[in-house]
Amino acid sequence: MTAAVRPGRVSAAVPARWTVPALSAVLVAVATAVLAWVRIGAPARGVAWAEDSGRFLTDRLALGPVRSVWHPYDGYLHVLPRLVVDAAVATGRIDLYALTVSALSCAVLGAVCGTVFALARDVVRSWTLRVLLAVVPAVIPLAPVEIAGTAANLHWYLLFAAPWLLAHRPRSWWAAGATAAAVGVVTTSEIQAAVFLPLLLIGRRQVRVLPVAATAVLGVAAQATAALTHPRSATHQGGITSFRDMTAGFLAQVVGGSWDADVRAVGASVAAHGWWVVAVPAALLVAAVVTALVRAPWPSRWMLLATTVGAGLVWYAALIVNRTPGTTWSTFTPSDWADTEPLRYAAAASMFLVAAVVLAADVLLARGRWPWRAAGGALVVVTVAALVAGSGATPLRADGPVWAAQVEHRAAHCAAHPGDTVRIGGMPRLAGWDAVVPCSMIEHAVGR
Repeated sequence: MTAAVRPGRVSAAVPARWTVPALSAVLVAVATAVLAWVRIGAPARGVAWAEDSGRFLTDRLALGPVRSVWHPYDGYLHVLPRLVVDAAVATGRIDLYALTVSALSCAVLGAVCGTVFALARDVVRSWTLRVLLAVVPAVIPLAPVEIAGTAANLHWYLLFAAPWLLAHRPRSWWAAGATAAAVGVVTTSEIQAAVFLPLLLIGRRQVRVLPVAATAVLGVAAQATAALTHPRSATHQGGITSFRDMTAGFLAQVVGGSWDADVRAVGASVAAHGWWVVAVPAALLVAAVVTALVRAPWPSRWMLLATTVGAGLVWYAALIVNRTPGTTWSTFTPSDWADTEPLRYAAAASMFLVAAVVLAADVLLARGRWPWRAAGGALVVVTVAALVAGSGATPLRADGPVWAAQVEHRAAHCAAHPGDTVRIGGMPRLAGWDAVVPCSMIEHAVGR
């Protein structure tokens, strides 16, 4: 009888235990989604980007809502991006298609940030640093340039969440099911998540990890099958960039881009003063991360390794696989720097790099002696200052053709030829990124 628990105390404790962290995660998710939406800006939000129009929408109209979701493209599955496109089409407002995709993509980004905030609870000691870590995908300088607000680049954000999901140890079967579902979405949308599978071994003795592990393996297997049955075509015909050039690009685009999204300005500084302007900050970051790795407890150590590996993996693997031309950064002249553009791989790598710095700061701040705490505080100050200084990036699609205006312009043609199709342009301004839309969809939207 002594084991009886007073109902009043339980009802007060249980909500406090679960609702406060959940509400905090939701607030982080909503705030980062809104922030991403604001950073993109009004013109760019209404412009369709790359695969969002030229591939995903085209496949959705040709294959339908089910077959298109699981249809491989360029060697990969893109389940969540295709679901976002499917949802935008399902609204019946093809005139608002680009705007809807942008909004849903920002919502997904917010969900990733909220998830990281919740899952980092057992690793990051400081509540404020956990917030800083969680908002990294939304606040890095390079985010709005290309990847934010586009379904085509959602996989980068899912990759950022991958190590946190795979390292998470669910405390209930409900949590295990939710984690497994999230892992299924990640692995069927981003093949590079496979590199973080070893994190599952952290909880190899916990039974509730089994559904998460099984889902992760199945998702990666589905990606491998897609890669074998629908091989990736060479994006470019150029050769593989040398390791020296890739490293130079990492310094300029990833390290430099983590405080200034204008890589032309970073390149001009390198051309004028030498590589030390990016090499010295990179060396200091490496020293901070290595020091934190030595002194961190194992949970923090695993995540430091994961984020550091993630930063290198995204950059080097992407350049090797895509054979991106014009990437001989180590020999760039001032005119070469003036013509360069930030790469989406740099934005993804920057997320992991900044996350590693935040994790290192948390480890150093937890040390009792003041020199370590001072070093951790300095890392936080420098990180926040860099993110604030680089917050004014301009999206590449800002000057693109507005989707809704094109639909309105073609409405007259569709009224005269109801069975016809029209071409709606996206960005970049290449024929392959245009969408062919039936006039019936335009009449349905404009005629409301």
